[in-house]
This record gives sequence, structure tokens and C-alpha cells, in this order.
Amino acid sequence: MFARAIKTNTFKLAVQGARFNSSATPTVASVEVPEKVKRITDMTTNGKQLISGAPEELSVSGNRLCRIYKEAKPATQNGFENTRMWRLEWDILGKGNRWENDLTGYQSTADYMQATRMNFTQKEEAIRFAESNGWDYYVVEPSKPRRFKPKEYSANFYHSKGPLKHIFTK
Repeated sequence: MFARAIKTNTFKLAVQGARFNSSATPTVASVEVPEKVKRITDMTTNGKQLISGAPEELSVSGNRLCRIYKEAKPATQNGFENTRMWRLEWDILGKGNRWENDLTGYQSTADYMQATRMNFTQKEEAIRFAESNGWDYYVVEPSKPRRFKPKEYSANFYHSKGPLKHIFTK
């Protein structure tokens, strides 16, 4: 019974599909472009901004500034896992965009791009992405990590000239 239903539906689809193979050309109704869309298309510099779906505030250059940086190694851990990627973040807007929630005491913001963070393997990829979207950006180069000279335990008891070092235990 199931196979019979598939056969009849397939036959119906084939017949209906044959109806659409006419030589008549379809007509398209004229559509008026809204004023807001015209304004956005006039301000954008490339087509990627039009199809990205990003709000108007992000598509116009000069409104927001992106920061491209490489995160520093955390002082509490030895791993280098989060230091390999280049990050692209938006700078935080001024205080006019923040308020404190009276119930919980948390700070809230209307800035939907503040929590957005994109990772790239190369600095050039992040720069190319920001330029292709028409965003203003600046690059923060990572500082060189300090190298520590390993020393032995006995180095803690070497004599050094000058005043005594006071060691406070409490």
C-alpha cells in the first residue's frame, strides 16, 4: 500500500511538472524599493555589506572601531592555548550606552556587538575580513614575552651587598 501511494504521488508530480514547461515567460510585478534600503545602498562601499544582514550602524564606516589583537598568556596558568589566535573585537561604547539593573545590580548594555569576538589564525586574515566589511580597525601587536632565567634553590641564600632584605611572613 505504501509503494502504491508513492507511485501515485510521483505520477501526479510528473504531470504537474509538465504543466510548468510552457513557452510563456513569467511576469514579475514591479516592486518599489523602500527609502531606508536606498539610503543603505548609497552609503555602503561594497556588495558584501548589503548581503551580510548586518544592521545599518555596522555597515557604515566610522561608527564603530574594531580592535585586532593577540591575547596575552594568562599569569595563573602555564598553557599557551589561547595565545595562538588573533581576535577581532569591537571597542566598547561610552557610558551613555550602559545602565545598571536595579534588581540584580548587574550592568546592562544595548551594544549587541560588545560580546562578539571572532578568531583568526593569521593577522592578515583578520585585517582582510575587517576591510572587506568596511570596518575601521587598529592592530595591537603582542609584546614579547619575558624570559626568566632558571636559578637553583641555593641562589635564595647568596650574599648580596647592601641593606638586608626584610621578609614578612605574616
